[in-house]
Amino acid sequence: MTNLFLVGVMEKSLNREMIQKALSGIETDHVYMIVNEKSELYYYQDLGTCYLREDIVKGIYTDEQLDLADCVPLEDAVFDYMSPYVIEILNQQRRFEQRFDYQVSNTWENHYDTYMHNLFFLNNLLERKQITHVFFTRLPHEGYDEIIYHLCKMKNIPIMMAFASLIPNRDYALTDYMRSDEEIRDEFEKLKIQYQDATVDEIELEENTKLEFEKWSSLDPVKMKPTYMKGNKLRRTFRARYGETNLIRVWRGILGKEYEKYGTGFLFLGASLGKIPKLFAVIPDTFRQWCYARPYWKETKKVNAFYEKVSEMPRNGEKYIYFALHYQPEATSNPLGGRAYTDQIVPLQILCRSLPEDVHVYVKAHPAQLAFFCGISYYQNMLKIPQVRLIKMKCSTYDLIKNAYAVASLTGTACWESQFYNVPAILFGYSYKNASPLAYHVRTLEECKQALRDIEDGKKKTTLKELKLYTKAAHNLSYHVTERATVFPALIQKLVKEY
Repeated sequence: MTNLFLVGVMEKSLNREMIQKALSGIETDHVYMIVNEKSELYYYQDLGTCYLREDIVKGIYTDEQLDLADCVPLEDAVFDYMSPYVIEILNQQRRFEQRFDYQVSNTWENHYDTYMHNLFFLNNLLERKQITHVFFTRLPHEGYDEIIYHLCKMKNIPIMMAFASLIPNRDYALTDYMRSDEEIRDEFEKLKIQYQDATVDEIELEENTKLEFEKWSSLDPVKMKPTYMKGNKLRRTFRARYGETNLIRVWRGILGKEYEKYGTGFLFLGASLGKIPKLFAVIPDTFRQWCYARPYWKETKKVNAFYEKVSEMPRNGEKYIYFALHYQPEATSNPLGGRAYTDQIVPLQILCRSLPEDVHVYVKAHPAQLAFFCGISYYQNMLKIPQVRLIKMKCSTYDLIKNAYAVASLTGTACWESQFYNVPAILFGYSYKNASPLAYHVRTLEECKQALRDIEDGKKKTTLKELKLYTKAAHNLSYHVTERATVFPALIQKLVKEY
């Protein structure tokens, strides 16, 4: 018997053609799917049973779906197993607050009800439908999918998921996000043996991986800066959460290819006349989104002004560890931060309690962080920790890295980039980077103290060759995102056949 559960079905990711291709190579009794977009629901309904993501996000189910007359009640075994993850799941549910398309309530009662409804329904789904395999198109980080993930772990149901690799635009498959570093550690060790007599130039890298390594090894801040961090990241993030509120941008979107083709000349003017009715049709929605989003933009500006007021530039000659804050909410900190560590003050306190008094921690906010999830009080609480200094946004991340005693984060990119400057990295979360040459993975106060003692003693060293081999290991275990059409069906087939 094979009952397959696909989480995150949508045309942009795991589409109908991919699902059909996957099913052509395996025998299944039934397929269950969580479909992300309501407008796409009808694409998949003949392939199996579909549930709409929006309903599950809100914990809304029909009486027929619940079937309370024949349900499996929740018992201590489920609650005991799930209890360590409740905080991170509730925080994941919060990601849908303040979104124009969802507008989920921010009350404790709402999140508790949503969690309990989803725990009940999803536990019943796995049990009563006898789900045998679960495939996630992305690492679970939206609350409901994290519930599925942990229930599967409890029930020994094989799972597989995809997530972003160390290398931009490349993903890798994993079955346990808390052990994601084991596979790359093994691959890294194999490559060290294979290339033990080779020079760094004799190690060949492929495709975009070669270009990314050249950027990292250049130590040029302009080249090293990730593409996704260029431009006004704050405004892009705001638009992603609250919707497009700029009528000019909406107009450009309507014009589409004409705008790209004709620019702003007379040809553009002629091509645009026929689309004026479409513009007038979207004006009311754009205005409603602007009215909804405006208070949140004002709050973000207020928080940023406070941050600018209390932050400072690095002090000459001061010994420090650079702590790079994550953008939140995102999977890189929840669930990969690990349970309550999604609150970045928790690892920050551990780090500060591990340090001698003459070493400070330079904390820099993420440039895309909105007031949502990170308000004035959050920064005030950080400043109460004696060794913390908030660093001004204009201060270069790469200057902070290269002059640091060490770099710390949950799973941040800075902890990989720092190693090219021969600066050790302290990672509190679960990441591909944990097995990298100059990295120390810590979760406790004692582990952090030991890592700092090892750093002081220079216990770990690395070379450009090792960093290149680690990059190659990450490449070998990953695939380019443009290859999903072939990779996803193959992964689903592998999940069913081998697990």
